[in-house]
Amino acid sequence: METWELNEKKKEYLNGYKYAKRREKRIREQIQQLRLDAMFPCLQGDGMPRGSSQSDLSNYMEKYEDLMGELKKERLEAVKEYTEIHRAIKEMKDEEEKEILERKYLMRQTWEEIAEELGCDRRTAIRKHGNALKNFEIPESCHCMSL
Repeated sequence: METWELNEKKKEYLNGYKYAKRREKRIREQIQQLRLDAMFPCLQGDGMPRGSSQSDLSNYMEKYEDLMGELKKERLEAVKEYTEIHRAIKEMKDEEEKEILERKYLMRQTWEEIAEELGCDRRTAIRKHGNALKNFEIPESCHCMSL
């Protein structure tokens, strides 16, 4: 496998936590929308008047419970992803490379924030990230992808 392809696989693995947090955020947004729809049924956007009934409340509770179950599952997945990625990063030898990968993939900082913390410019931070990727190894026990 070429270096570029290997680095892309590493980035995909390292981005696992970010993707889990995004899925969690989408579910939270769905829950918020469900709450708004239940609280203000006349604002659902289709122009039709709405009334309230007991069946509406039971439908709401059923959807709410389903979404809360999904949210719990996604939160557990995010913790699992974070733990696995953090453990893999900690296996690296170079402290600065560890810091760059932690800041980029676990703390989800921008290049500007990373550069400021490292005391260098953005371009240097990106170059150092490239070196860190070269030295990073996806654990053999990784359940998420095959190399």
